[in-house]
Amino acid sequence: MKTKACIFLLILSLSLYSQNSNLNGAVIHYKILNNTGRPNTLDAILFVNGQVTIHLPKYSTKVLNDAKQEAKEKNKMTFDPFYTKVDHKAKEILFFESIGQQLFLIKDDYNQLKWDITEEIKTIGGYQSVKATTIYRGRKWVAWFAPEIPLPYGPWKLHGLPGLITEVYDETGMYTWRIEKIEYRRDGIFDKEFSSLVETKNIKPISVKQYLEDGEEYDTNVEAEMRQMNPSMGAVVKAPRGGYELKYEWEE
Repeated sequence: MKTKACIFLLILSLSLYSQNSNLNGAVIHYKILNNTGRPNTLDAILFVNGQVTIHLPKYSTKVLNDAKQEAKEKNKMTFDPFYTKVDHKAKEILFFESIGQQLFLIKDDYNQLKWDITEEIKTIGGYQSVKATTIYRGRKWVAWFAPEIPLPYGPWKLHGLPGLITEVYDETGMYTWRIEKIEYRRDGIFDKEFSSLVETKNIKPISVKQYLEDGEEYDTNVEAEMRQMNPSMGAVVKAPRGGYELKYEWEE
């Protein structure tokens, strides 16, 4: 898409966003498709209140390729603690993640994603959507956004397009979010202090770097305990990093 068209989309989106107070509150429902070693689908909700978003993946029982596994998954997860809050005005990201059986509150850097907006258009969930791409922490993401919905947000930590992200997936097709429906209302989740949504080991948030270092230390200690119980245990091969983020800024 030409530069002038991109600028026009951005100005139009921001103008509509500032004029329409109904869009200050929204609840967007997504379906997550995880094409991993154990393919599965999740429900996800993106809560929007002004310039603050909270993303919540909700575990479901549906497994893509294994009907028997579906029964095993039932009632396995009754609590969904992995909220991600992005304050786009304060430029702050907070989220919950686990180390072993303990949950931690973590503070992340706010990255201004650099999107390449294309001329490709398709309809997703009834909305005419435009294709854009970006590279974030080791993964190339392909997003489709709807200029008619002037919310410059998307699921997880993805944001910054002149319209709501209706679908986004990484280039490998391993992770996909697709919009299901949108409700224009302010959810009561914003009446609560974010850090109180989940009981964590820490009160003051730790950095992502500290979280990764603590996780490695935990794994090392677990391996040492296992070797004490089984001195003949063979070498443990460290698995490559997986998940949404493969490489961090300080590792460049």
